Amino acid sequence: MAGYEEEAVKFAVFSRILLILWQMVSNNLIPDHDAGVFNPPVRHQVGLGDHFINVLFGGFSHWDSAHFLYIAENGYTIQKHFAFFPLFPTTVKTVSETVLFPLHFFMNGHSALLVTAVAVNVLFFVAATVVLFKLSIMTLHDRQLALRTALLFCVNPAGIFMSAAYSESLFAFVSFYGMLAMERKQYLPAALLFALSSTTRSNGIVNCGFVVFFTTKELVSRLRLFLMEFSLQDVLMMMVKLVSTVCYVLAILAPFVAFQYHAYYLYCSDFEREKALLLWHPLFPTDNEEYLPPGSTTIPPWCNWTVPSAYSYIQDSFWEVGFLRYYQLKQIPNFVLAAPMIALCGSAVYSYCRVNWSLCRTLGLGAERKEGDEKPRTGFNSPQVFVYIAHLGFLLLFGVTNMHIQVVTRFLASSSPVIYWYAAHLTRDDPPHSQTNSATSGSTVCPNNPVLQQIHHWRSTRRTTQAVLGYFIFYNVVGVALHGNFFNWT
Repeated sequence: MAGYEEEAVKFAVFSRILLILWQMVSNNLIPDHDAGVFNPPVRHQVGLGDHFINVLFGGFSHWDSAHFLYIAENGYTIQKHFAFFPLFPTTVKTVSETVLFPLHFFMNGHSALLVTAVAVNVLFFVAATVVLFKLSIMTLHDRQLALRTALLFCVNPAGIFMSAAYSESLFAFVSFYGMLAMERKQYLPAALLFALSSTTRSNGIVNCGFVVFFTTKELVSRLRLFLMEFSLQDVLMMMVKLVSTVCYVLAILAPFVAFQYHAYYLYCSDFEREKALLLWHPLFPTDNEEYLPPGSTTIPPWCNWTVPSAYSYIQDSFWEVGFLRYYQLKQIPNFVLAAPMIALCGSAVYSYCRVNWSLCRTLGLGAERKEGDEKPRTGFNSPQVFVYIAHLGFLLLFGVTNMHIQVVTRFLASSSPVIYWYAAHLTRDDPPHSQTNSATSGSTVCPNNPVLQQIHHWRSTRRTTQAVLGYFIFYNVVGVALHGNFFNWT
């Protein structure tokens, strides 16, 4: 296993280096598009070091990266930024001021934060690759398939967002690690990791479902034994388990609630408002509700809601996020952009349910074997995969009906391991002649990396393999070039 894990780590690092280099080349060769989006001016003096960093990493500071970097530098000083959760910008700021503080001697604060964000995301990406590999071992019971899963994660279609100043790599790491802890029956560490995920992105609260499912499955299993040998001690044990589960769920939800309360305190409660208006007025128009600062005499409408939620109001008012609101003719190109990921995920859910229907109809709590099965199934159709299929199905349905459709690609790619399990399942078996050609040609191109081997012997791979790998690689290459130059991407 150590050899497989080492191969996954090497490929993760190699993929980040390639992506960073391609970002540097494409960002400097292609002129930036004027997208008219949030791009605040840098208030620091710009020196030679800053120009050098812009050449190296400038393409990683665009779109939502600009929001995260601004929050890391200035905090939550405009209303619109309460759509971005705090763990990632807080991590970047902390690392920049402690571990990487020498950077500030060679560049301004904004450049130092950008370098820190890229470095942090590379580390989290490599860590997420390792955790996904270990999670795949436990769920698929197939080390070769687990390796292929980790390798495919390294070239996933949302690659640009895993290295830019976005929260995707951090979210993938804490989410996958929480899932791994659940598989190991380590409920408290899992709950804490899932709590970190809900401090990173709003969809982290969906990870409550894993705690509920694993607890329910354990209780159902024990209940079958209790019916035969029932005792007061068994009842007490079940009650303790239920109470602890409620506590775990509350712990996962707490960061989301706390973040909403923080926004409520800044915008809706009475405190010394004039002190909050000094820092950001020179940068943003005060008559624009999106840039409304804390302490403003203008009180936002959501303050008067029965359950005040800055996040819901901002998503609805400033990003027009809502049920089927994105279903417009002008958004057809974005639907096309998201179509491959939607098709891949939809196919994964359908394929698993078709093979494991008896398990799915009992919500994963019934029999785990088909009649006539001599041993438990392994690989993608393993019974342990059910809860992850349910998780992906929910996220897919929500993403397609309630979100900006092009965001679905990175939304799902950073949330669900099923995407990579299914892609590994689809690309695993090649016709015998491709293996023969590889062996007889004396090829030494990464013999321990099956994904690179298939790319090297592209013509002899199956069309399904070419379609999956082609999609992953194409979205990496084109996505980096477009996103890094302010063109619309996922």
